[in-house]
Amino acid sequence: MNQNLEEPGDLRILIVDDTPANIDVLDLFLEKEGYKISVAQNGESALELAKRILPDLILLDVMMPGIDGFETCQRLKSNDATKEIPIIFITARNETTDIVKGFSMGGVDYITKPFSQEEVCARIHLHLKLKTLMADLETKNKKLAELNDLKNKFLGMASHDLRNPISTIQGFSKIMLDHEKTLEEDAKKEFLQSIHKVSHDMLTLLEDLLDVSIIESGKLDLHLNPSSLKQLAEERVRMYQVMADRKNLTTHLDMDDIAEFSFDANRISQVMDNLLSNAIKFSPPGKEIFIWLGQEKGQAKFSVRDQGPGISPEDQDKLFKHFQKLKARPTADEPSHGLGLAIAKRMIEAHQGKITVESHPESGATFSFALPMNH
Repeated sequence: MNQNLEEPGDLRILIVDDTPANIDVLDLFLEKEGYKISVAQNGESALELAKRILPDLILLDVMMPGIDGFETCQRLKSNDATKEIPIIFITARNETTDIVKGFSMGGVDYITKPFSQEEVCARIHLHLKLKTLMADLETKNKKLAELNDLKNKFLGMASHDLRNPISTIQGFSKIMLDHEKTLEEDAKKEFLQSIHKVSHDMLTLLEDLLDVSIIESGKLDLHLNPSSLKQLAEERVRMYQVMADRKNLTTHLDMDDIAEFSFDANRISQVMDNLLSNAIKFSPPGKEIFIWLGQEKGQAKFSVRDQGPGISPEDQDKLFKHFQKLKARPTADEPSHGLGLAIAKRMIEAHQGKITVESHPESGATFSFALPMNH
């Protein structure tokens, strides 16, 4: 059996037959193969039992008292809970009309009495294998549809969020080219600063899109090496101090010494950068940002608390998903593409850690992540 398919011991077969001798023979055949067996002796019982246990396959006798096998099959196929269960009919008559009717009711196959063990087991194995393969195909198709939707969002974001900065670069560079000899140095410097800023924003967006693509394709590889999380945190805070100073934000650091442990410093840098830059973006000028690093129960924990507008419960449900635009906006029109936290979440989870947020509207937000130190 294909290694991706379930073993017989994981699969349950429901036998529906009003003749005890037939049940005994089939039960003997199938238990030898390792299948789990359930039994119903009429159509009414079969309908109730099938809904309760959701077997992987049903062997259904055509001729039974009460509702016959055809009507039982029809009812099973009309119920959302049981409609995908493959049904093999049991019949004593090898007549074309019965076989055709069974297929028209939704059956996938038939076996005739007296039973041949080899034939019964071969047909059951085939249809269980087909069912597993179909379920696998459906899962893959769903994933492909999700990736296609993600690709379309990529293209939409790229075309929307890159258009303005490209226009800015093109416009300012054209002015500098057309007025190279008459343009004053201060104006040249201003244009170059604008070009540098928007090109940096473009690069950040492209890097985020590339990260999402890597994550969704399942190719996110971690390079784990013993490192100092405190040293990394201090380095990232220094990097963002300039941005904080521009908005007159006061940063408070409370960092404990933590023993080195293995993590991917580049990926965790990205997470820290995202939390720090978000705190700065969403903080009004003159406010404070509190950065904490500590160790609890074998985990290293890092948090950033701001005094921004806070996050509503509705927006908290969206925070860690791709391409989400929240009600709260950066206080100085800084760019925000709705990708950073989704990427941060996947990178922390790849380390077997967890990222969380605590916030109430108008009271700021605290973003934290925890990493296992024995990873």
